[in-house]
Amino acid sequence: MDFPWFDVQQISVALLVLLRVGTMLILLPVLGHQLIPSQVKVGLIILISLLIYPLVEDQVPNIPLQPIAFAAIALQEMLIAAALALFAQLIFTAAQFAGQLMSFQMGMTVANVFDPVTRSQQSILSQLSMTLAMLLWVIVGAHHMFIHTLIDSFTLFPIDQQWHFSAFTDLTDAAARMFILALKLAAPIMLLLTFVYIALGLLARAVPQIQVFFVSFPLTVGLGLLTFSLGMPAMIYLMGDAFVDLSGQLPLFLRHLGGN
Repeated sequence: MDFPWFDVQQISVALLVLLRVGTMLILLPVLGHQLIPSQVKVGLIILISLLIYPLVEDQVPNIPLQPIAFAAIALQEMLIAAALALFAQLIFTAAQFAGQLMSFQMGMTVANVFDPVTRSQQSILSQLSMTLAMLLWVIVGAHHMFIHTLIDSFTLFPIDQQWHFSAFTDLTDAAARMFILALKLAAPIMLLLTFVYIALGLLARAVPQIQVFFVSFPLTVGLGLLTFSLGMPAMIYLMGDAFVDLSGQLPLFLRHLGGN
């Protein structure tokens, strides 16, 4: 039986759009968080896909319908969306890594809580840094910027376009910036407590009667938390600036991926 309204090419394009949109939204921070109900995620994915599909329908060439070829294109769409989401995840990883460094320097590594996202034990400062990053993500409108980038991605890098793997140097550069950002966030506490440990070592050497171990723990924790609170405006500025910079990094990555 023939169905004149049944266009396999249109359905194939719609599925590929759905794959790129769905993969990106699931992997994005905040929007893809486990605390957000699955019904909300599915509804948002379908809504954005329906809005994007008319914009890209005429720009996509004929999609090969052979199973292997179509599966390869589908995998490519998922990898592109995952690469875009990775840029955001790296900033959150930097905040989490900075919290681990600060907790280690303060001697609070035993005070851990369960993180439902990574399904592992994380330090309290890591959780606090991640929560701060999530708030900044919403405040600076990074989720809106990613949705705009997702729409533009079908123009900057259309479906079934050939990859240029030199673009993945942008991902390695983003990973390098992650470590730099983590060190910038943790630097005040690490530097201050390094000098405190040096002073305590000299004190223990000069006055052996003092129990430095019992003095150092409340001192390092108190100074660390005080420095964290005083340095929070700088942390907000650094992470907010990193989120804003994504508006230029993502289109540049897509252009490099398309060979431009």
